[in-house]
Amino acid sequence: MPAHKAATIARTTASKPRPRASKWLESDPEYEAHKSARRNLSHKDAVAECAFLSAQYRSMWRARAIVQVDFKSILKVLSQKKIPFLLTGAHGISGWTGRPRSTHDVDILVRAGRNHARAVKAIKTLYPQLEARLFPAGTAFFVPGETLSVVDVTYPKRGDQMATIETAIWVEEEGTKYRVPSLEAALANKYGAMLSFGRDSVKRGQDAVDFAAMVKHSQDEGRHPIDLEKLAALGEMVWPGGGGKEILRLVEEAKAGTVPSLIKTRND
Repeated sequence: MPAHKAATIARTTASKPRPRASKWLESDPEYEAHKSARRNLSHKDAVAECAFLSAQYRSMWRARAIVQVDFKSILKVLSQKKIPFLLTGAHGISGWTGRPRSTHDVDILVRAGRNHARAVKAIKTLYPQLEARLFPAGTAFFVPGETLSVVDVTYPKRGDQMATIETAIWVEEEGTKYRVPSLEAALANKYGAMLSFGRDSVKRGQDAVDFAAMVKHSQDEGRHPIDLEKLAALGEMVWPGGGGKEILRLVEEAKAGTVPSLIKTRND
């Protein structure tokens, strides 16, 4: 073959686009189903498991010798002093996700004013070694010298958070009663966290994962279905003038098997 023809063929072959490899990698469906499985737990059992896992985590934390934060002691002192409160954070949503996990802190939501002051005083009395630091959303308690709080006592800053207090569900364990958010309130709170300006991007990612997990678990057999009308109303409390519509879109995305995204319909 003449040299000029060979060169032409080589150039033509090189210019042809190569078949693109799939961007998806193969995995074992049975194994993935096992890894994503959820359990139909009561709120009592889910909260207890979250507390146990968190205690195990803290037992390996280097500050354990300085201060030991006991979940049940916190519940007991708040209950004994008749301070109205509810659990939020990982403890509060564990029953709705079906996948309890360990967490660094105990999140307590109370009303602003007298209830907040009483709750903070109770935690200070229970753990005088902790440092209390005031933030716009409430008071956080730290082991001296540490940057991660171990107890957060917050109060509502948005309408959906106030509604969370008003619609909370009672849970009783070994004579101690406490409350956790309703499913719709827990979803709205996560939606609000996803929208929070200045919130760490990794934390917002976890908020989206938690939102999706709660939606998926609500579809499992024997679970509490989402009241979409209530959820839309709570979404409007988070973001007036569009939150109701957007939070319902996020629910549909989660049901379809994707992690919800706030990017698609934002026009603000």
